[in-house]
Amino acid sequence: MGAIQQRLEQLNRATEIATQTQYDRAGNEIEMADAEIARFRAILHQIDELENEFDKIRRIREIVRSFRARVEMLERRIG
Repeated sequence: MGAIQQRLEQLNRATEIATQTQYDRAGNEIEMADAEIARFRAILHQIDELENEFDKIRRIREIVRSFRARVEMLERRIG
């Protein structure tokens, strides 16, 4: 009877260790996933900022084209 009780305790300890190990692994995976999600969000934010900068460049290009057209028109009037 003592051997059965001892074996039961060993199995209980082994189960607790295995459960704790799995819990720790899951916690680590969650932390890693959270870090990757944060990194991905930061990248998306940077992409949004770049898109805004490209929009500004497009607007500036249109302004420059407009000024160039005005200058060319004035040159034709004067010249």
